[in-house]
Amino acid sequence: MGILKLGLGILSRSKTSEWAYIATRVKVMKRKLIPKEDFNKLINMSVDEIAKYLEETEYKEEIDKLAYKYTGIELIDYALSYNLSKTFRKLIDISTGLPNKLITLYLRKWDIWNLKNIIRGKMFRFSNEEIEATLIPAGEFDEEFLKMLIAKDSVGDVIETFKDKPFYPILEKLTHGAKLSEVEDELDKYCYSCLVKLTAENVDMKYFIDFIKMEVDLANIKTILRLKKEGATVEEIMSRIIPHGYQLKEEECRKLAAMELEEIYKAIESYWFAEEITEEIAKEPLSRIENALTRAWVKKVISIAHSHPLSILPVLAFIVLKKVEVDNIRLIIRGKAQGMDVEEIKKQLVIV
Repeated sequence: MGILKLGLGILSRSKTSEWAYIATRVKVMKRKLIPKEDFNKLINMSVDEIAKYLEETEYKEEIDKLAYKYTGIELIDYALSYNLSKTFRKLIDISTGLPNKLITLYLRKWDIWNLKNIIRGKMFRFSNEEIEATLIPAGEFDEEFLKMLIAKDSVGDVIETFKDKPFYPILEKLTHGAKLSEVEDELDKYCYSCLVKLTAENVDMKYFIDFIKMEVDLANIKTILRLKKEGATVEEIMSRIIPHGYQLKEEECRKLAAMELEEIYKAIESYWFAEEITEEIAKEPLSRIENALTRAWVKKVISIAHSHPLSILPVLAFIVLKKVEVDNIRLIIRGKAQGMDVEEIKKQLVIV
């Protein structure tokens, strides 16, 4: 498994025709996303009604295929995961040249996502089936490899599978008593650090790297806010910061980490994601603040993709929008299962 190796020869110039083709295909795929106004309808449906609604959308194949084995929330959960994986793999299959290489490179972050979910699932003694439902085999780790990891007897056995990999020392910390959240943050840090080290030798690469750096900003501000609320020290926060952000580089993160929460919310006004963080939002629970930051990210992604239609940006924007769609549906069905108030569910959704 050569996860996130940089020597891929990806810095060759792309052809305009390659971008035109993938941009056209993505435009068609984007039209099949669930209209934002339909989420108000979904909130007021039962879980079974939501499943029936999804049968009339891009999720039909997965719903029909899995309905013999699952019902209710389980059916929708599995259908969402399978469809997300299929959609992302389709992007790789229909692209060529530099577009294909950049899409493949970006989707490898799902390898880290899947690895974290497998380890978390085993630590909390979820069944193999429950763990599998959380996985999105869209990166280098295919479904067969992920199932092999799930079948391992223990977290230690999963970790030993990666003994020859550069991120093994991070995983090994779990066997020495490190907190799971710290190891998960370090894995994210490793993943993004590999991506931002790429060289912007042409405009296509610059768009890609800037996009990654903005994602790093988003991860960093969420980390700072979360750890601040937990009472972490500046050094504890900085140990979890991903370097080379777009605006939130390490020095800037250190300044924020040294502030009180109220000062951080004020300082946020000067960054690209400021629009959604109002004085009122700052008083909300952290989950809603993180949703507001994600909403700001989605708006920004749509805007920059619109400005550069023949580039990697529309593809990356679609990936973000598809993931948000799946997250919203999951939030609705799980909120209903927990008896959450409709208005509360509505506040948790990321609708743009």
